[in-house]
Amino acid sequence: MNNNKSMQFLYGDRELLLTVCDILAADASVVVNSTDRDLRHDNKLSASIVSAAGNEIQAESQQLIQQYGRIDAGMVVYTTAGELDYEAVLHIAPPQYGEGEEQAILERSISRSLLICETNAWSSIAFPALGVSFNGIPVELCAQAFFRSITSFWDARLQSDVEKIMLCLTAKQFDAFFHAFRNDAIEGEEVVEQNQPQEDEESQVGYIDLKDIEAESQDDDEMNEWFK
Repeated sequence: MNNNKSMQFLYGDRELLLTVCDILAADASVVVNSTDRDLRHDNKLSASIVSAAGNEIQAESQQLIQQYGRIDAGMVVYTTAGELDYEAVLHIAPPQYGEGEEQAILERSISRSLLICETNAWSSIAFPALGVSFNGIPVELCAQAFFRSITSFWDARLQSDVEKIMLCLTAKQFDAFFHAFRNDAIEGEEVVEQNQPQEDEESQVGYIDLKDIEAESQDDDEMNEWFK
């Protein structure tokens, strides 16, 4: 798998980008850290973010736990970014696979993250594949959760401060994520893939326009429950 692979999906003038990259190299306003419920940040991804940011993130995380207690699966909190060149770091505790309702919990955490960005006028956000590496979440399930959450969030808004969403994947995750997204995007032949270049040894880049996707409807009560 070429580490330069990427795929762009457009939703009107908003951009969703699947890309193989280190999340700390993401061109975004904020980044998301997939962590544990005690905000210890001791898995590989969390440790790399905290190490690059300095001591501030861990100190602020400990303060949050002391004040509010351990966070539930799907909750989102955020801290400053320390020495990183981002406006904030959002911290999500994904569910453990097998606990039940994993996709619904992931969808709530993604939607909450986007709402936090909108509230703070942060225009772009970079996510990892939440729970895939450390919590046993199947990559296809994770991709479904991102697709449903993002399209539902943007479909509910004629205008949104959140203009760009990046999914920073490993090379191993990219193929499964791409196929899961693409299969959802073209379900029912509602979306036509455009500008797909021929494959070569250097890159594999394309785009799919999502603006005509018929997003699955969610009632207001469910949406309000997500954002409590």
